[in-house]
Amino acid sequence: MGDSAAEKPPVASLVAVIGGLTVAAVTAGYNAPLFSTRLDAMGYSDSLIGWNAAANAIAPFFMAPLAPAILARWGLPRVMIVAAFLEAVLFLACIEAPGFWGWSAIRLAMGAIGGVSWVAGEVWIAAAAPAAMRGRVLAVYNSCFAAGTAGGPLFLDWVGPAGALPFVAAAVLLVVSAIPVIWARRLAPAMTEAGPRPSIGMLATPLRRSPVPMALNLAFALVFMALWTFMPVYAADTGYDVGRAYRQLTAFAIGSIVLQLPIGWAIDRGSSRLTGLLLLVATLAAVATLDLFVRDPLLDLAYFFVLGGAASGLYVVALTIIGATFRGAGLSAAVTTFTLMWSVGALVGPPVVGAVNDLLGPAGLPVSLALFAAAFVPMVGRDWWRNRSGP
Repeated sequence: MGDSAAEKPPVASLVAVIGGLTVAAVTAGYNAPLFSTRLDAMGYSDSLIGWNAAANAIAPFFMAPLAPAILARWGLPRVMIVAAFLEAVLFLACIEAPGFWGWSAIRLAMGAIGGVSWVAGEVWIAAAAPAAMRGRVLAVYNSCFAAGTAGGPLFLDWVGPAGALPFVAAAVLLVVSAIPVIWARRLAPAMTEAGPRPSIGMLATPLRRSPVPMALNLAFALVFMALWTFMPVYAADTGYDVGRAYRQLTAFAIGSIVLQLPIGWAIDRGSSRLTGLLLLVATLAAVATLDLFVRDPLLDLAYFFVLGGAASGLYVVALTIIGATFRGAGLSAAVTTFTLMWSVGALVGPPVVGAVNDLLGPAGLPVSLALFAAAFVPMVGRDWWRNRSGP
């Protein structure tokens, strides 16, 4: 791997990989609302919409044991380039296979390919970031990724969810995302160590060694995927404009952009664990008051802006701890497990919210979000208290 402790960051390398991931993030930003809107219009239940969203997260469970070996064998840039073109083909396949079963199968394949590519990109960034600037570098990455995500719902609002055009647009964006990676392929950190043998134990070791960042990523995934999947449905069920729900998601993503740099500064200057705890508590307070703000025309966008910053900051804190704790092949395994935690959240969150919605109606969304955040506060708080004198 590259020397993350180098005094100066490899700017060209980082700009290229972050740029490629940012473009790809646009498709991630409208992927879930596109499919949920289309399936809802076709008359599918909230539970089935949730399971369709979860299909994207099932495949990484099978691919995760293979990811470190794939990265070691093929290298970071080659994996990202090939994955971008394969995902573009899958988006075009959505045009020919509409409906729950066809789209669920395609999203399953997207999860397998995109998961490995995501691991490759984050290993690249974590390995290249200097230790003294890791929080800020990862904050810039998360801000740029959030910028792409913020453009997703707006782009969907402009393109429209109907017809073949949104799938074609996603394919074009994925091809474009490969261009900076192709340009910087010789600048990527070298995978100089052999990848670990594929095994479940290989993935469990980082979880045992550093469970808190895995829990923070899981909490963020649960909240993010539930909102991104069900805000359009919530809008339709409670009688306000679905287009406004798209704009609320955009405000969430803009908060993820603007508020990450102060969070990265706080991580580098203070305690990453305390920062993570405060952000988790802030996320819990925000989602617990969703019903108070979501239909307020004066405050709703500000509310989603703050919620986006707090929730997305959990990801920056978690990945910073991962980058500071692991090196070499261990970093590949740790980022793979870290990414798998996102997949767990994406797999569990939407079906749980869908089932709760079937029982409680629209109130199920804020109830579920509050439970998702509250579940991890004791663990993160205990970890901070035990390590309060450390970083």
